[in-house]
Amino acid sequence: MNKIEFISHESFPEDEYTKELVYLCLEGKYRVAYIRKINKAGGLFWNVASVGVMKKGKKEFYPSFIQDSNFLEKDVKNFLESRSWENRSVHQNFEKAKDIQKEEIFDQMPF
Repeated sequence: MNKIEFISHESFPEDEYTKELVYLCLEGKYRVAYIRKINKAGGLFWNVASVGVMKKGKKEFYPSFIQDSNFLEKDVKNFLESRSWENRSVHQNFEKAKDIQKEEIFDQMPF
């Protein structure tokens, strides 16, 4: 992976399933939401945001972003786990995130 850029971060301490949301920009052109989930045993893990739907009486989850390779997934998760994005100026990242308009993000979604 050549370029992973931090866009924004938000915490959800009171949510029982999702603890954090991070937007990343991959290769300067793809914005992707990664969420930090908590499993029943209390373990935390990063994954792409997904959509949950009822299908044949069961809840199924579909990822909103699928990596082309294990290398990309490994690089992104290493970037998130190392939390190197927290070392940057919080103010600078907040201003950058503020400049991104919601319409631009929604325009890039395939649905």
